[in-house]
Amino acid sequence: MAIEVVGRAKRVRIYVREDERVGGSPAPFALLQLLRRENAQGATVVRGWSGFGAAGEIHTPHVVDVVQHLPVIVEWVDRADVVERVLPAVKQLVPHALVTIDDTEVVQYEAHPVRALPATLTARDAMSRDVTTVAPDTPVRRVVEAMLGRLYRAVPVVEAGRPVGIVTHGDLVQKGGLSVRLDLLRSLDKPDVHAVLERLSAGSKVAAEVMTPAPVTVLDATPLPDVAATMSRRRLKRLPVVDAEGKLAGIISRIDLLRTAAGGLAGKPAAARELGLAGDTPLSRVMRRDLPLVHPDTPLPEVFQTILATRLHRALVVNREGRAVGLVTDAELLDRVTPALRRSALRVLVRRLPFAHHEEEDTAAAAQHARARTAAELMTRDVPSAREDALLSDAIALMVQGRHKVVAITDADGRLVGIVDRADLLHGLVPP
Repeated sequence: MAIEVVGRAKRVRIYVREDERVGGSPAPFALLQLLRRENAQGATVVRGWSGFGAAGEIHTPHVVDVVQHLPVIVEWVDRADVVERVLPAVKQLVPHALVTIDDTEVVQYEAHPVRALPATLTARDAMSRDVTTVAPDTPVRRVVEAMLGRLYRAVPVVEAGRPVGIVTHGDLVQKGGLSVRLDLLRSLDKPDVHAVLERLSAGSKVAAEVMTPAPVTVLDATPLPDVAATMSRRRLKRLPVVDAEGKLAGIISRIDLLRTAAGGLAGKPAAARELGLAGDTPLSRVMRRDLPLVHPDTPLPEVFQTILATRLHRALVVNREGRAVGLVTDAELLDRVTPALRRSALRVLVRRLPFAHHEEEDTAAAAQHARARTAAELMTRDVPSAREDALLSDAIALMVQGRHKVVAITDADGRLVGIVDRADLLHGLVPP
């Protein structure tokens, strides 16, 4: 299953000189190598006929210097989330280049069904190098602020360049005094977000007091199957990546591994098996059957309770024929009550936390002041699905393509029989 880029996208242009080098390689070639490692959809190198740069010197091809100083443009078109993830590494690779980015519309694109994959992939090939870090004495409020605008829901705690701890969402909830999931915090109005941050400031805790010390790390040269095995068996969502000297080089998450599998093994699950990743495993073998289900007419209080009963923070909406017709998340629940009731709704949504106290009247009050009263009025109809006899690699591509967190699994007649999330897919990739 190829990853589509049709629709809104970003176009990046990187201007370098033909004689500029990165290490021992020409800069344009080094850029292509980087984009290929990061599973970009594709890039093109265009050689200029003439031009001038910051120095003001006009370069034109002559017999003597025909391959020396001409301008070169590396043009790259991709999804916005891929550009956001990879662009920092591009800028670091060619710090003196001119880099531009603009919106574009892709009207036709068909990825090649089989993409060549290097014989060995390591943590270095899949990790993100743009890592936000904090020091041991960083206040918890600053830690939360750093995590709010980032893709990763964890921050390495670094001392002298080496990770000495990691602050995860769970650490902030259990030890840092954070009273709401970060995903939900981003959904709140600014005054409510400010109130949460002010309470954290009043606690006066720092990163060293809430972090998980001595975090599990992997070397940047660790093969991806070993990274996946470590992450799956230890039930970790992400791992700091260190170099041979033990200094932080990047961070790798479940989605990074799944994205690499989707981009590099699309249409070729047998290649995954050769690398030690079970991409050709049927979904029926990895899906979970304990489904958080509601019906279109399920009232709001019951939707609350169903979502609270699962770690997925969401519920599937099924019709009378047993087909998935929608999806409700806790963020959507929070959005559909009036602002005055959001704080009490939050208490309901975080009741599983040891410091939060749930009261039945909170759910009733939220229901009375909701803009939506049933699951049908709350749900989104964007429900990614795959058949139970489809391969793991197909579900991975589907999940990464739409940045989904779950995929509904159906039988041959389209009836819902299971569900998989990122943890299930990663666990399935690692052969027993």
